[in-house]
Amino acid sequence: YIMILPIMVLLAIFAFYPIALSLIKSTYRWSGTFTKGMGKNEFIGLKNYSELFKDEIFWQSWKNTIFFVVSGAVVNLIFPFMCALLIFSLKNGKASYRWRVAFVAPMVVPSMVIFLLWQFIYDVDTGVVNNVLSLLGMKKVDLLGNPRSVKWAIRFMGFPWVGGTFLLIYIAGLSSIDNSLREAARIDGASPIRSILAIDIPLSKPQFKMILTLSVIGEIQDFVKIQTITEGGPGYSSYVPGLYMYKTAFGSSEFGKACAIGVTMLVVMLFVSFVINKLFKTESAD
Repeated sequence: YIMILPIMVLLAIFAFYPIALSLIKSTYRWSGTFTKGMGKNEFIGLKNYSELFKDEIFWQSWKNTIFFVVSGAVVNLIFPFMCALLIFSLKNGKASYRWRVAFVAPMVVPSMVIFLLWQFIYDVDTGVVNNVLSLLGMKKVDLLGNPRSVKWAIRFMGFPWVGGTFLLIYIAGLSSIDNSLREAARIDGASPIRSILAIDIPLSKPQFKMILTLSVIGEIQDFVKIQTITEGGPGYSSYVPGLYMYKTAFGSSEFGKACAIGVTMLVVMLFVSFVINKLFKTESAD
C-alpha cells in the first residue's frame, strides 16, 4: 500500500480532481479563474446543459463524431488484425520480428508531423493527390474544403491504418492461443481460412473488446488532427465535441460551458464502454 500510495496521490491530483472539478463547474457560469473577485463564477444549475442541447453546433459535432467512431472502429478492428495474422503466420522468426519493428517504428514520429504531411498531400495547389490528378488530365479537387469529402479525407489519414499498438495487441492475442488447436484443425483438414474463422477470431475476442473500447474512446476524445488540418471546417462539417470544448474554453473563456461539453463526452464514453463490455463478455474457452 505504501508503494501504491504515491501513484494514487498523483492520480487523485491529475485525474480524479479534474473530473470532479468539471462536474462541479459545469453548473457554473465560469470564466476559468480561481481568484476571488476576478472573472465570472456564478452558479446557474443545469443551464449550460440546456443551452448545449439547443445548440445546433453541438449536435453537428456529435453527428461528425459518430462517423469517425464507426469508421475508426471498422478500420481498427479489421486492418491491424489482418496484418497481425500475416506476420504471425511467418515461419521465420527473424522475419516476423523485422516486420513488427517496421510497423512499430512510425510510433516514434510525432503525430503533428504526420498531420502536417497529410495536409500537404491534400493541398489543392501543390499536394500529391492533385498533382497525380493533373498528370491524368483530371480536374483538381479540394478534399479538405468540400463538406461532402472532408470527413472521408480525414479518415483516410493514416492509411493503411495499421497502428503499432493495436498490431502488437493482436499479435500478443494470437500468440496466447494454444497452437495445438491449430494443429488439430490442420489434421482434420481445415483450410487456413477456416482455421482463422473458427479459432483465431473467436479466441481473439478479448483483444477485439479492448481495441474496440480504446478506438471508440480515442475517436470521441480526439480533436488535434482536425484542429491542425481543418479547424472544424469548412463551416462545421468536421467539428467534433473535443474541438468545440477547446474553442469554447480557450477561445470564448466559457469554461463552465466547456466543462458541460466535457461531462457529456465522459457520460457517452462510459455508456459506450458499458455496452461494449456487455456485448463482448470475456468467457473462458473450454
